[in-house]
Amino acid sequence: MNPVDEPARPSELVTFTEIREALGVGKSRAHTITTHFAFPRPWFTDRDGRIRLWRRADVERWLDANRPGWRETTP
Repeated sequence: MNPVDEPARPSELVTFTEIREALGVGKSRAHTITTHFAFPRPWFTDRDGRIRLWRRADVERWLDANRPGWRETTP
């Protein structure tokens, strides 16, 4: 089974807004980062692509590797 197909609890997921806040960037830059730079693919995307959810662990792993110190700056 593909990990993306596995069930997830709401607490295990993050939204685009949460990712943008962790990155400390605007919407446009966050969109660029989440669609490029080997960013994890969303766990869920709705039909029109407006709602995307990522697994928190995948995003945190990417942030640890690509944005050192991000945990100290996140509220």
